[in-house]
Amino acid sequence: MPVNQDLDFLESEIDSLKRQNPKCAVEFFNFLVKAIKAKLVYPASSKLPAQFREEFINKATEIIEREGGLQFKITSSSILYNNTPVYESASKNENLAYTFFRDGLIGIDFQTGITADELGRLVDLLAKMMRTLYVDDDLATLLWESNFEHIQYELIEEGLEIETFEYSTDRFKGPGVSGEDIESFFINEGKLTFEEGELESIRRSGNLALRTGAYAKMPDKSHQFLNHISEFTQEEKNQIAEVLASDANFQHTDYLITIIFEILGLEKEIAGYVEVLGFIGKALDSLITTGNFIGASMLLNRMHELSNVLKNLKNPRAEKIDNFLFECASKEKIANLTQTLNNLKDIDIHGLKTYLQQLPWAAIDPLIVSLGELTEFKARLAVCEVLKTLGKDHIELLARGLEDEKWYVVRNIVGILGDLNDSRAINYLKRTIRHPDYRVRHETLTAVAKIHSEESVDFMILALSDPDNKIQLASLRYLAEKKSKRAFMAVENLIKNKNFRNKPPEQIREIIEVYAILGQAKALPYLKSLLSKKLLFGSTTDERLRVYAVGALGKINQPEAIALLNKLASSKDAKVAAAAVRSMGGNKGLK
Repeated sequence: MPVNQDLDFLESEIDSLKRQNPKCAVEFFNFLVKAIKAKLVYPASSKLPAQFREEFINKATEIIEREGGLQFKITSSSILYNNTPVYESASKNENLAYTFFRDGLIGIDFQTGITADELGRLVDLLAKMMRTLYVDDDLATLLWESNFEHIQYELIEEGLEIETFEYSTDRFKGPGVSGEDIESFFINEGKLTFEEGELESIRRSGNLALRTGAYAKMPDKSHQFLNHISEFTQEEKNQIAEVLASDANFQHTDYLITIIFEILGLEKEIAGYVEVLGFIGKALDSLITTGNFIGASMLLNRMHELSNVLKNLKNPRAEKIDNFLFECASKEKIANLTQTLNNLKDIDIHGLKTYLQQLPWAAIDPLIVSLGELTEFKARLAVCEVLKTLGKDHIELLARGLEDEKWYVVRNIVGILGDLNDSRAINYLKRTIRHPDYRVRHETLTAVAKIHSEESVDFMILALSDPDNKIQLASLRYLAEKKSKRAFMAVENLIKNKNFRNKPPEQIREIIEVYAILGQAKALPYLKSLLSKKLLFGSTTDERLRVYAVGALGKINQPEAIALLNKLASSKDAKVAAAAVRSMGGNKGLK
């Protein structure tokens, strides 16, 4: 073989191998699917569908001209190029191959010389078919009406059965279907001929025996057939109900999110990538406005997954995702969320918490503001629980809420700081132990009691001088529980105060008992002085002090205190004796 012929043969073989490489076909369908989905998802006002459409036209034209055309075979679930799958989808609703095959197309051929107009009209046509299952015409008809010059298609042979859901009747056939084709009833219809005048003569004679065979049986059988044509067995009815139920339960949110992220993944340019993220932000706003917090949570979860993947790959686009997430935590976004929550009659609290927990730490400040504006208690409680999670590593940001002018916001933040059980919170709580609202001061004591720190005792000692009696009692009980020796002098100062006798009786009793618990032997002289003091006539205060002193002796684990109680148990004063007997029942501390 001459050298030139050898070279020509090799070039021909190389060209053939190139054409057999499905990479170009995969690329072709990637751009086509991207253009179709953009048209389905984006609003008409967006520029992105036109950009995706133009990108497909340019790339498809280049591939078709370079490859000398593209010929594809189509099955119900995939599209083949040289017997190699280049497009597949497990979902029937999103499957471009299924859309072709359902309407009888088993092959499609893109020829060289194809125009931008043809490719653009193809995108519009396929988007129309993918948008809904119910269109006026099938795809084959629409392709024929479009009169494409450089797009040829192959239809399935007439009479070949296609098992698709929409067109298969076997799914709903009953077990007793007649084997006789109804078409046989009309088999002789086209063979009947009459000479002039014969029809009138037959009518007069009443002879109706001309129609024989299957046709003669037609009236009775057709009547029976028509009477039962709309009836279904119970099994068939159950199958229909299942189909209708599956349609009703179609997860539109899942479908939307899947398409959005497919488009985001296909976007190559940074500008387009950012624009797609902007659209995702609008979709998120829509989910929030409608109260679909589970859907919003799903979307953010996908964003976090994408961010982690991009960070592992050291892809710079991870920064764009992080910017998106921080934008979700902005003051404006949280304000919109707050307004939505105030307008909703029925709030999905679980969905709300799931969504908020996926926000970054930047949401702490706006959520604190939200606490002061939310009208629904359950919503405020959900925000508080989320702030515990977000604020665990950002106590300094949480503490900013202590400066809020609304007392209930401050109380909520104090409670959150207490639940975190972090000693770093003590310094911030020093601001609220002197808060003008007693409810905030009381919550501060409760919070401090949860934090295991030596400084907690200082808070309680400070609270002994609080003007509110309930706060004083709360601090006394805490000090008794901790048995803090440092608090003994502070309690003793309360007893020595000239206003001590004017306090409520219950508070006086608790102060004396805590004094005994903390002082032990040091408290005995004062208690003895109360017992030995002569009672003035009609002085109920001194009488109560004696009984309280007897009760306090039972809190002291000293032989002298026990001996004194035994002696007092035989006292002529019935109240003192009864108190002594009760005290000897055990020195278990405050109950």
